[in-house]
Amino acid sequence: MAEHLTQKGITKEKAERITRLSITELEQKLQSGELSAVEVCECYQAVALEVDRKLNCVVEPIWEAEEMALERDQKTGKKGPLHGMPVSIKENYYIKGYDCTAGMQRCIGDPVSEDAVVVKVLKRQGAVPFVRTNVPQTMMTFECSNPIYGRTLNPQDTNRGPGGSSGGEGALIAAGGSILGIGTDIGGSIRIPANMCGICGLKPTAGRISGAGTHKLTKGQTLVKSASGMLSRDVDGVTMAMRALLCQYMFDLDPTVPPIPFREEIYQDKKPLRIGYYLDDGYIPSVPSMHRAVEKAKSILESQGHKLIPMQPVDARRMFRLFLDTVGADGTKTYLTCMTVYEYWNHALDIEDYKDDTLALWRSLGIDAVICPGFAFPAIPHNTFGDLVGGCVYSTMYNLLNYPAGVLPVTKVTEQDIKDMANYPNKTKFEKNIKKMMLGGTVGLPCGVQCVALPYQEELVIRLMKEVEQGLNGDNS
Repeated sequence: MAEHLTQKGITKEKAERITRLSITELEQKLQSGELSAVEVCECYQAVALEVDRKLNCVVEPIWEAEEMALERDQKTGKKGPLHGMPVSIKENYYIKGYDCTAGMQRCIGDPVSEDAVVVKVLKRQGAVPFVRTNVPQTMMTFECSNPIYGRTLNPQDTNRGPGGSSGGEGALIAAGGSILGIGTDIGGSIRIPANMCGICGLKPTAGRISGAGTHKLTKGQTLVKSASGMLSRDVDGVTMAMRALLCQYMFDLDPTVPPIPFREEIYQDKKPLRIGYYLDDGYIPSVPSMHRAVEKAKSILESQGHKLIPMQPVDARRMFRLFLDTVGADGTKTYLTCMTVYEYWNHALDIEDYKDDTLALWRSLGIDAVICPGFAFPAIPHNTFGDLVGGCVYSTMYNLLNYPAGVLPVTKVTEQDIKDMANYPNKTKFEKNIKKMMLGGTVGLPCGVQCVALPYQEELVIRLMKEVEQGLNGDNS
C-alpha cells in the first residue's frame, strides 16, 4: 500500500495538510468538492500506515476503501452527511469478507458474510470505512494486546497502553491517523481510551445505536449491555456521527433500535442546568490530576450559568460487585455455574434496586446531568491491568446504570499533581498500586472529564461536552 500511495502522489506534506484539518473543515471541503473523497482517503491511508508502524494500532486496511471513495466522487445529486469522510472501525464490527476475531485465534479464517448495521449506515451516509483497529483479546480489559495482532502502544507514551477495548481506535485517532472511529463500550471501552489518549468518546445508552453485527462474547447476558458509540479528535466529530447514524435507514435495518432521531433542540438548548459533580466515587480514589480536571470543567460550566451541586454516587463498591458478577472476565462461565436461577433472579433485582436508588438520588438533588473523572487515573504501563483494574469503577457505573456518558480531554498531569500524590491514600492494594503507577513518569499524560445524563439523553451529554470544550479554548494543559 505504501508504494501505491507514493505512486498516487501522496507526499508527506500533502497527507499532513489534509489530515490536520478539523472534522468540520474536512466536511466543508468534501461537501463543496474542494477535496475529493479519493485524495482524502489516500491521505488518511498514508498517515494511518505511518502511525501503525510506530503504535501497531491498525489490524488491516479495508481494501475496498479507495473504490468506495471513487464512488462517492462520482455520485451525482445530494451528498450524504458523511460524504467522503474516512472512518476507522473497531475490529469487532462485522465487515463483509473480513474475519472478526476479537483477538481470538479460533476466529481466524472465518470471514463474515455481511456488514454490521452501523457499517451499512455509515456507507449509506457517504462515509468511507478505511481501516480496522486493534482490540485486546476478548475485549474485557483496558489494555490492548492479543496473540493475533500484538500490542498497541499509546501515542502519548509508548511505554503505556492506549486503554481498551477500543484501544486501536484511541491510539490511531490521537496520533492523527483517523478523524472519526466507531467502537463499543461495555465497561468503559470507548471512554477509557478517550481518557488515556486525550480524545473524545461517547458511550450512548445501549441500544440507541445498533449493535447488530458485532462480535458477541457474552451472548445471552442481558443485564449489562454493550453500547455502540464513537471516538473523535473533538466533540464535533462525535456530534456529526450521532446525527448521521440516527437515521431512518438504521431504524429500518434494526427494528430493536428506538426510532429517535438526533434532537437538535436538546443539543442547541441554552437553558441553565443543575449539574451534579464528584471528584471521587467514595471507593477507589481518583488522582489529583483527575480532581483538577473536574474542577476545571466545573468552573467552565459555572461561568456559563449552570448550577453545580456536589454529590456522591450511590455506593460504588456495591455497583462494582454487581458489575463484576454480571460481566466476568471469563465470560460469566464460573458465575453461571455457581448460581441457581433463583440467585440469578435476585442478582437482577439487586441491579434494578441500584438503578432505582441512583435515579432517586438524581431526583432528590434535582440534577439534569453529572460531571466526574473520566477515569481514576491516566494511561497505565503495559501489563499492569491486573494491579489497577479497580480504576474502571468510574466507567462501569454508567454501563450498569445504562446512562449515556462521554469523555473529553481537559488537562494533563503536572509536576504539582505528582507532588500532591503525597496526600493520596495508601492503605488498600489498589491505592498503593495507583500511587506507584502515578509516580512512575506520568507528567504530561492527558486527563479527561466524564459527562453523564439520564438514558436516551445523548444530546444533553454532547451539549455539555461541547460547552466544556469551548470553555477550554484549546487549553487542555
